[in-house]
This record gives sequence, C-alpha cells and structure tokens, in this order.
Amino acid sequence: MTGILNLACLWTLFITQTGFVRSDIQFLERHEGESVVLPCVVEQTNPSPFGVHLKRSWLQTGKVLYVHTGDEPSMFNNGDKDRISVSGDPGSYSLNATISQLRVSDTDRYHCEFYVNRVSAEDEQIRGKTEFFLLVTADGQCGCSSYSTLLYALSSAVAILLLLILIGFVVMYKGKARRRVESHPQVPIYEEMAGVQPLGRKLGPRHREEMETSEYTNCIVKKSCPENHYESPSGALYPST
Repeated sequence: MTGILNLACLWTLFITQTGFVRSDIQFLERHEGESVVLPCVVEQTNPSPFGVHLKRSWLQTGKVLYVHTGDEPSMFNNGDKDRISVSGDPGSYSLNATISQLRVSDTDRYHCEFYVNRVSAEDEQIRGKTEFFLLVTADGQCGCSSYSTLLYALSSAVAILLLLILIGFVVMYKGKARRRVESHPQVPIYEEMAGVQPLGRKLGPRHREEMETSEYTNCIVKKSCPENHYESPSGALYPST
C-alpha cells in the first residue's frame, strides 16, 4: 500500500505542477482519522435532477452512495454507513458528501453523477462540475509535499533525456546527408570546361599516322648521325694510327 501511496503522490504532484491539471479536478490530502467534504455541484437543468451517485475510480472502481430526492442516502458498502453523511438535495443542484474516519484505502479519485428525468427517453446522466483526488496518508507518513524535490529531479531527467534524443536525431540526419554527398562521384574538371577535350579526341587518324612516322624517322636519323669528333678520342683531333 505504501508503494501505491507513493505513486499517487508523484502522479498528483506531476499533474498539478506541470500544467496538466484541469480546473475541474481538486486535490485533497488528509491523514487517517480525519474527515473530508466532497461538494457535488451540477449545472442547472430543466427539469431538475432527481438523484445523484458518488463514484470512485482509478484504484477501485465502483459506487460509494446514492441519494434520491426526499430519501435517505443509500451506501453501497455497509461499513460506510456510520462514517459517510450527506447534506443537501439533488433537486437543488448541489449536495455535500462528508467522509469521516478516513482510511488509507479511501485514497482514490471521486466524482458525482446527477440524473435528470427525460420524457420518452432514458434518464440523462450529467457529470458534476468537479472531480476530486483524495489522498489519505497514515500517521507519521510523509505527505506529497516531501516529494517535490524528487518530482523536480524526475522532471529534469526527462528534459535531459528529450534533449539527448533531439541531439541524436540531428547527428543522424547530418550523417545521412554527408553519405549522400559522398556517394555521387565528382565530375573531372576537364570534362566540365567547355571546348577542352583530351588530345586523342582532337587528332584524326591522319594526324596520328604522321606523328608515328615522324617519331620513327627521327629515331633512324639519330642512329645514323656521325660521331662528334670533339667528344670522341677517335675524332679528327686524335687520328687513329
């Protein structure tokens, strides 16, 4: 049960301090043995309501009591007859349900449902304006106020986690963009320049033939050239004997 109460404290503090609480939810914290008043109010209708249910949900789902106009309230749990009382009447669009001698097991979420009679149709159920989250703590047990530091720490951890996830997405996106750029080979510069082509594309077959013949002729002439007498001992300055 202690774990459930701790969870209830954290959940309640989270919705009340992070902006998720709605204006029609009221948080009530009590200790064991104390009492609490749950005011049930509904918008005015025509005709006026003839009955109202007090229900609980979340930890336990079920009906707590039922009040019919002009009758005594009926309890759905026999053990609640001596500790739950009702003042007011459904026909006046409001009543108060008082729970005394609170127990830890009374911790839950409560709401009221008013019943309006509709001619030639089923009775209409109208939810009360306010819902109640009741937290009952044992004597000596810390209330929800002691969990504020833990709640802020959890909120900071969640914010840091979201930031890390965002950074991870950014890094992944940049890595994919870099790989897409590298996957496309760069076009050589000489192919991009207008009018510049490799030498082999400019020369025709005739020009290539003349160049090959010229290289071959130069090679023959070079081999048949006489020796330089100034550089060789066998030249004119040094006649051979």
